[in-house]
Amino acid sequence: MNGQRLSLSRLAVWSLLLVALVLLAACGGEKTPQVIVVTATPTSEQVVIVVTATPSPEVIVVTATPSPEPVVVATATPSQPTLSPEDIATVQAVLTAQAANLTATAMATPTDTPVPPTDTPAPTAVQATAAPTATKPPAASLASYGLIYSNFAGGSESDATHYSVWVVRGDGSSAAKIIDTATMPAYSPNGQKIAYYKTFEGIAVYDLQKKTTTMAVPTNLAEFGSFSPDGKQLVFHEWVGNWWSANVSLYVVNVDGSGRYKLTPGERPVWSPKGDLIAYDSCQGTDCGIFVVKPKGQGVRQVTKDAGGNAAWSPDGKKIAYCSSVDGDSEIWIVNLDGSGVKQLTKNTGNDTNPAFSPDGNYIFYLSDQNGKAWALRVMRADGSDIKTLRQVGTAPRWQFARMWAGWW
Repeated sequence: MNGQRLSLSRLAVWSLLLVALVLLAACGGEKTPQVIVVTATPTSEQVVIVVTATPSPEVIVVTATPSPEPVVVATATPSQPTLSPEDIATVQAVLTAQAANLTATAMATPTDTPVPPTDTPAPTAVQATAAPTATKPPAASLASYGLIYSNFAGGSESDATHYSVWVVRGDGSSAAKIIDTATMPAYSPNGQKIAYYKTFEGIAVYDLQKKTTTMAVPTNLAEFGSFSPDGKQLVFHEWVGNWWSANVSLYVVNVDGSGRYKLTPGERPVWSPKGDLIAYDSCQGTDCGIFVVKPKGQGVRQVTKDAGGNAAWSPDGKKIAYCSSVDGDSEIWIVNLDGSGVKQLTKNTGNDTNPAFSPDGNYIFYLSDQNGKAWALRVMRADGSDIKTLRQVGTAPRWQFARMWAGWW
């Protein structure tokens, strides 16, 4: 397309040249010029054509140069005779042939001038930057954890006023009683409510903000309530006839007491962090240990076979800490959810029980009688190392059903 435009432009130039020569002839000059030189610069722009004639030219010069407007300027000095019709015809024939030749050349010549290749320097290799090394967040101090636990003041275990629920920092400081006539506490997932056994009355829920108590299961032998992850339901066990009866089963109920239903035989249940399973202890024939079941009662599966119980979930739901007396006294153990990786964490001549993971999974808090000396709260790392005693506490004769829960302070 650009070549066609250039050809048309040149034809216009030659037409104007013809007109100029006619004007020149009209003004006078040699009958037959010796030389006619035509200079044209190929351009798509409009041009100015200047024709100059002198009295006795040996050469007639016609120059075309780019100009923004089509202007034709003819300059002549009338001192020569006019051209004959034959001369004019000859000039026309020459100009026509030149125009045709230039047009053909323009059509055959590319309009875009190729750019000679240049040597492009090879790209410099960029050295890969090593990915930054992930750094672990600083470990939380024991004081950043908060525990809720049961305390027994001593004396008659049938006296409801001897039971209370306390809170304490994970390092044993800032202990304070928060609920009377209460035991077996469990935090709600948002830490705003506490489910507990209201001594000899049933399962109650205490609202820490409103300072109010609601009876969720007003039955004397219903105890050990645990919240679902969304905080809307409780799972608990209930005895039939009396404590230590062989007839004990798990139930689920809404926090307001509605929607109660039975799950499966078992005791000391606890909901998993993901909400898909409930761990508890039970027996199938002579095989006793930790079991899991789905919240609607399906998929019962045994995890351990060492007669252990009092399960506590790790925060990621992959492990369970529990207590077992397989070596003669109660000790803390840990196991993977699929039953593999069983490991004993404590080994004493006394009783260690009631484990509870810290909310980040780094520590396990538990209750220990310190080899028969006195009951106390203890803490160790999740692998069983670095055991520390936090503070002495009172524990009821039914210490197997004491309970502790850990969260953030």
